Amino acid sequence: MFTRLPQIKAKEQGPGVARVAYSAGNQSLEFIAATTLSLANVDFPVGDRDISILPSIPSRAINFQPGLINTGQHTEALVPDLKELRIHTGTFRSAAISLMQNIVFLLRVTKWKADFVKVGDFKHDLPLPYFSLVHDSELVDTFKLVIVELFGETSEITNIGMDAVRGLIDAATVADVESALGEAQSFNVMALTHLIADYPAYFVKERAEDYFAMPTEGDDHQGPNAAKNQEQETEDGPLPLSYFSIVTDPTQDRLSIKWPSRFGDHFLPAISAIIAQLRIEKRNPTFADYVAFHVGYYMLSQGLNPFDPFKACFLGTVGFRRDTQTYCSMTDPGDGHVFGTTRKRRWMKGAIVHVEHLERPAGQGRAAIESYRIPSTLDFARVRLHTGDTSPNTIFIGRPFRDSTDGQFEKDFVKLVGTISATTTGIFQLGAAECKIALDGLHTSQMVKYMHALAGNALRNHRQYLSAAFNLNSTFVDDLEKAQDGTLRIREQPVIIEVPRPTQGNLSELQTIRRYIALRAVELAALGGFDKVTVDGASDDYPSKCLIDQLGFQNCLEFVHEAHSVGLTTYMSAGFKFEHIPAAVYSGVDGIGIGGAQILRYMDHESGYHGPYTEERIDEIYTKRGNAASSTRGKGALLLARLDQMYYEGSITKNGQPLREKLYQALLKAGEVDEKNEPILKHEGAVLQILEDEGEAEAVLLLGDDGEQPWLGRANRILRRNDPLLRQAALTLPDGEEKWARFKERLEALVAARDEHAIFAFSLHAPWSEFRRVYHALHNPGKSVHGETRLVLKITPPEIPHADDPVSEGGSWCRLMR
Repeated sequence: MFTRLPQIKAKEQGPGVARVAYSAGNQSLEFIAATTLSLANVDFPVGDRDISILPSIPSRAINFQPGLINTGQHTEALVPDLKELRIHTGTFRSAAISLMQNIVFLLRVTKWKADFVKVGDFKHDLPLPYFSLVHDSELVDTFKLVIVELFGETSEITNIGMDAVRGLIDAATVADVESALGEAQSFNVMALTHLIADYPAYFVKERAEDYFAMPTEGDDHQGPNAAKNQEQETEDGPLPLSYFSIVTDPTQDRLSIKWPSRFGDHFLPAISAIIAQLRIEKRNPTFADYVAFHVGYYMLSQGLNPFDPFKACFLGTVGFRRDTQTYCSMTDPGDGHVFGTTRKRRWMKGAIVHVEHLERPAGQGRAAIESYRIPSTLDFARVRLHTGDTSPNTIFIGRPFRDSTDGQFEKDFVKLVGTISATTTGIFQLGAAECKIALDGLHTSQMVKYMHALAGNALRNHRQYLSAAFNLNSTFVDDLEKAQDGTLRIREQPVIIEVPRPTQGNLSELQTIRRYIALRAVELAALGGFDKVTVDGASDDYPSKCLIDQLGFQNCLEFVHEAHSVGLTTYMSAGFKFEHIPAAVYSGVDGIGIGGAQILRYMDHESGYHGPYTEERIDEIYTKRGNAASSTRGKGALLLARLDQMYYEGSITKNGQPLREKLYQALLKAGEVDEKNEPILKHEGAVLQILEDEGEAEAVLLLGDDGEQPWLGRANRILRRNDPLLRQAALTLPDGEEKWARFKERLEALVAARDEHAIFAFSLHAPWSEFRRVYHALHNPGKSVHGETRLVLKITPPEIPHADDPVSEGGSWCRLMR
């Protein structure tokens, strides 16, 4: 595991050279090594050959660790086994220019936040930046525009920053890039010092040392993170200032980046592991880390995919997820997560790190531009690199596009499905836990057809979800109905629901309309073969009013309860502020969208354009969520979510079913308010009575979470009692007792082996699938249920049928390819 290396001391001899003293056992020698920056008196084990040394002195632009050369022969200096990546000038230069841009952007974010504290307002008339190709000839002007905005045309800081930019642009060797990065770090330090001096109130009032996103220098950093990044002592000794060791080799014109092998054999996975380790150590990245990260970003942009979708973090089982029932979906186009959400482990606990482009220019309605849009794939990949396996990553894909001149769905269908399924496949391969698909503008029959096609074409595993998003303020054309025999068909006259604009006194009418759409959304998402159902309250008004206010708390609780009972994960979005978080928790919803102009970004209310991500508010979000979750209603909502999930999977017992209905009614009553809009406490007392006095309630709450293995968790719950309702359904079949005994024996063997994928595969066929069919016919008669076996086969999509042309029982308007 460890290799012993020689001790080497390097002392500055003159410009560009150093005298190196080499000592190994009884042998010693001295030699001259060329250097690319001047050296101070510092130990460097560099090996017994002439190489270029890039030191961490004088500016600590890049920080190095001992043990760069593995000779395997000597016995002093114990160092870990290292892995190495070698890159050349072009790669290093590209990464360094990107790093310089992020330095400038983060300085601007810091100044914006400080200005906001000072004046209480944010003004900006440009949209959020987006990746694009930029010619070398445009780089100087591009950088100068922002640097001058920050520090003025004639400032010394501006001159140093522009010197660094020009040095990076003109760099022809690795040494040139390295020298320019030294200037970039000097610019960073000087700029930070200037901002801290100009805005002392911000750095004190906002505790900027906790939220500062800039790279640190290590032990000579004078900025607000200095105390956080001193060399820290642990039981195993001091922590390194950086886990990356970086050395230039001018003879080969290349850069060597090394890291301890315990973080992985390959560079990009090692970056994710080191970022996670920094979170554990509660340290911000150093400048050396930023160099390595940006090399990683460049490799991502070149198409290297280090992510295993089978190891991606899962959204969690309803009622049985880690940390908490209601996850906060922290939402940002990308940079806010890279430099904000993912810097602290506590900010990722009970969180979905969701990526979408939220910004909408002022005065633009939803018909003109989507409230939410698909973000950059490269941004998503960067966020995945920083998130790793700590939290689930999700993405918003968006609503269907119109390609044909007359906008007919049937004409657009093949291209639409091919485009969106290719997009979701690429995202799932990067390790997304979920892709959210908006269904705006489609009739309900088209929605189901579209969902079936996407679910059949997107490449994903069973822990990667497709989410159907239904907007509650859009015209809803319901042309799909279920006949008495259970077959689906097109209505002769579709039900067209226009959602009126809010006016004084029509809230009750609006909530009734939205309730119909929300409950219909549950049925359609299950029918379409999707895994998750989202209700969204975005409208032409921006920022949006909170979804819970638009739909009403009791309707939200009903939506969640109905969806969970048929196996769907749930989500609500639009307008969530701090004060709405408790009600979301009390509803038991699985996730709420938090971001945009409501909490997590500044916004210019005149232009509609967004400013910086405000990760410093995440702690308050989680405090609100945690307090609500630990309350009587919060515990009741968790218990109901568990009972609903167990009802869906058939693991609930005969005693659990009446408890489930009693608790649901108690939670509904607890949502009632008096004339002062205050909760009626006696109704909350009924929830407490259930939690305290019902033995089955206590037993269910004591069950463990599923973690990353939902099917193993489900199997354990089915097996935990001798009388689950799924067994009662099985016993109605011919030879049911014998079938159940064989099923139980096989399932117990798979559980003992903890084989998640084998359990999932076992669920796809009889007897398990047969048991579920009978169970749902008994307990969910007439309802569409999530997750029943649908095979992916090629189809010939005919024209849409009408009332006298029934759809197949499976809900697919298709014929098998002949």
